[in-house]
Amino acid sequence: MLFRLNACISVARRSALFVVIIGLSTSWMPECRADDTAASAPAQAEPRGASVDTESGIVSLIDQKNALIVVTVPGREDLSYSAQDFPDLLNSVKVGDKLTASYLEPYVTELKPDKGAALTRLDRTAKVTQHSRGANQESFQALRTFSGVVVVTGINSKLKLLTFEDKSGTAHSIRVNRPDLVEVMQSLKRYSHVRLVYESETTVTASP
Repeated sequence: MLFRLNACISVARRSALFVVIIGLSTSWMPECRADDTAASAPAQAEPRGASVDTESGIVSLIDQKNALIVVTVPGREDLSYSAQDFPDLLNSVKVGDKLTASYLEPYVTELKPDKGAALTRLDRTAKVTQHSRGANQESFQALRTFSGVVVVTGINSKLKLLTFEDKSGTAHSIRVNRPDLVEVMQSLKRYSHVRLVYESETTVTASP
């Protein structure tokens, strides 16, 4: 009788342990699937990716003649949004308004060896592509474009990650997704000079 009681207790303990293991496995599996999805996402050339950065600044100038909205960001260079195709936006946003921008992961559109070319600073432009007016908040979409001649300082073929510096010596890293450009990246040597262009889609909200 004692043996049967001990056996039942042992079986019950093993069953409870099995349930705990299954519970832990179930809670862990979605995270693994999420990691797998995140790892495979960069292999797609488009869509562009998830939000990776935000910054806020103050509208310091609205240039009606050139259709520009100039934003001053503390610690960074001023950024000008070209609103040439959206003149109503120039009348909606006011000097002194706070703009908050959320950037999507940048994607490379041009990568070309340029042996002997002098390094340049990355040129940065931003063009408004869509404007929506809410009841209490203005928002718009913009496309930021970065271009220049840079020096390659590292290549991670497994992650498809290119590390580089521009003339200012500032280090940057960017994932290369397009298959044809991945081939170009993998053919590059360290300290190669290349002409690089990459873009990042941006959502901007304005508040007084």
